[in-house]
Amino acid sequence: MGFEQSSPRIYDTMVLGGEMLEKANNDVVSGLAPFNRHGFVWRHGSLVRDEIKMADGFHTPWCHAKHCPGTHCSLDHQIIFDSYHIIHPRCMSCWKTVVTPKNFDELMIWYNVQNHGEINFAGKCGIELRDYTPKFYGAYHYARSLEEGRDQYEVVKKLAKKYLSNKTAETVLLKRACTEYEMINGPSHSWYLTERDEKIIEMIDQYVAFPSVNTSQNKIIAHPHVQLRWLLWAHANGDMSYKKYNGDKVLFPGYVKYHEGDIAGIKHDISIFTAKAKYNHDPNMTNDFLKSLTDYSNANKVPLDQIGTALGYYKKPDDGKVNYTDLYDVDEKVIGEGDALPEEK
Repeated sequence: MGFEQSSPRIYDTMVLGGEMLEKANNDVVSGLAPFNRHGFVWRHGSLVRDEIKMADGFHTPWCHAKHCPGTHCSLDHQIIFDSYHIIHPRCMSCWKTVVTPKNFDELMIWYNVQNHGEINFAGKCGIELRDYTPKFYGAYHYARSLEEGRDQYEVVKKLAKKYLSNKTAETVLLKRACTEYEMINGPSHSWYLTERDEKIIEMIDQYVAFPSVNTSQNKIIAHPHVQLRWLLWAHANGDMSYKKYNGDKVLFPGYVKYHEGDIAGIKHDISIFTAKAKYNHDPNMTNDFLKSLTDYSNANKVPLDQIGTALGYYKKPDDGKVNYTDLYDVDEKVIGEGDALPEEK
């Protein structure tokens, strides 16, 4: 209710009575306003959405092994809970056995467990992108009652002991509904519906035409794409167990460590590749040339900088100091906090 000029909470303080109170109690347009933000419009006395955005199964952190029929998560969570803070009875009847793989290797092992016949109930696994969930990976298995959940827990626990580490197997647990519900509405054993909640759910059931969609994720197309996202996630978080599935290769090139090794050898290597990059010199020719200079320097006790000066590589000012600034090609555009010009000597 309101003309969207003030916070919705302001209108909750309105004092209504008499005939207007009765009208307010029957004001389904205001009561169902959150659905308008999700693309629903009124048509022929019902809220409908012309274009249902079907999940393509690609833009997700999860690989679904099997979907749970009869669920309406996008309605019950993203609209009813997020907009009204109501936990729908369907959610109260949702139980999940949770496995927390310790690394990418265990995630891939469990993916095979979920998708290759050893588990035949609804489930998914993937990377945990929620910043309020203190883990990198997760696997979930769905049941529609506490009794069914307890049975699934025993199956999952047994398989976790068979395929995963003891530590991971010991952390398998059975929980109720979504984590967010418990964080916001308190412990799950204390959930209940108020009279106001029941009226809103009744109103939604009566006026919202929400299609029942239970499509499955295309495993052939979606799963490889999603698993490559897992690979990046593992690398970004320093989980190198992914190398087992990447031909024992690190995903991205590393960097040279200059705190170890012989300084002369390091400078030698830099000179070779600088000559290659700047003048397209054959590295073998540059290497032979530098070796000859080094041999001459050692044999005749002549410092390399004097040889360089004789060859015209360095400019020698009147004060006798060697000026190295002409060796640096610095683009002003890259000068910032992460870049610095050579210090003046």
